[in-house]
Amino acid sequence: MHERLERLRAAAGRVGASAPVAWVRRHRRPLAIAVLVLVAAFIAVYVAVRPEIVGQVLAVGPVALATLAGLYALVILSHWAVLELTVRWCEARIGVREGFLLTVYSTVANFFGPLQSGPGVRAAYLKARTGVRLRDFTMATLVYYAAFGAVNASLLFVRTLPWLTALGLVLGVSLVAAIAWRSGAGRRVATAGIAIATAIQCLLMAAVYHVELNAVAGPGADPLQSLVYSASANLSLFVSITPGAIGFREAFLGFAQSLHGVGFDAIIAAGIVDRAFYVLFLGVLFLVSSALNLRAMFSVRPDAGEGGAERVGDPRE
Repeated sequence: MHERLERLRAAAGRVGASAPVAWVRRHRRPLAIAVLVLVAAFIAVYVAVRPEIVGQVLAVGPVALATLAGLYALVILSHWAVLELTVRWCEARIGVREGFLLTVYSTVANFFGPLQSGPGVRAAYLKARTGVRLRDFTMATLVYYAAFGAVNASLLFVRTLPWLTALGLVLGVSLVAAIAWRSGAGRRVATAGIAIATAIQCLLMAAVYHVELNAVAGPGADPLQSLVYSASANLSLFVSITPGAIGFREAFLGFAQSLHGVGFDAIIAAGIVDRAFYVLFLGVLFLVSSALNLRAMFSVRPDAGEGGAERVGDPRE
């Protein structure tokens, strides 16, 4: 096993020293601008092809829209918190602004890309930017997935078998505690932090679905129903290969209908509203973050002098 890891590290070193990687490093600023333009164009085309999503979102009412915007902003912050804790678990550091921008861009990639593209984007960036080892990032990400899976699997039965939910949460806490203990003293706090941020994230998503269900089907969805509904939807992300888990989320929610008790018509309507709103939310968030990023990239520091071009917009400063 040790020899295999050494061979993988040697191969990664050869790739890092290759001519294509060197070219990317030399042209990273124009490439970054090109990526921003391409993703912005992709979101614009997506909305242009499906213009009805704007009307579907507006139909739920301003109060629900404002609530969803606030909740999704908190969800993004929870993703940022998980990223920061993951980087600390890997014994590295990343700037606040840089971490937030990486969170936004990887979240966009995770929604539109196949499978779970977000972690791949984060792993590649952190490897190139801070030297985070892929093995460490993978282990920290598995901590997040373990907590995410344990919380959502447990919440599936909160209405029908609450004792099973309690047992699942106890087992989940025990699993995270065991991982934290085996990770070493320097990583225990980060491991616990990832688990706590993940649990908060799951509750925030349940609140999002609660607002959507009551907006499309009228008041009636209770908090426990929303918890089970959210858990079913979140678990579909583990097997989804479509943008926004289209099809997979509906299948999971349909199979778990006896657990959450939400009708299939409400499932479809809430799913349309959720994805429509989320696309627009990501678009606005992407444009705002990109504007901030471009401003930093082209703002020359007063003390940089003639030789300060390479320091322009360095997120570590």
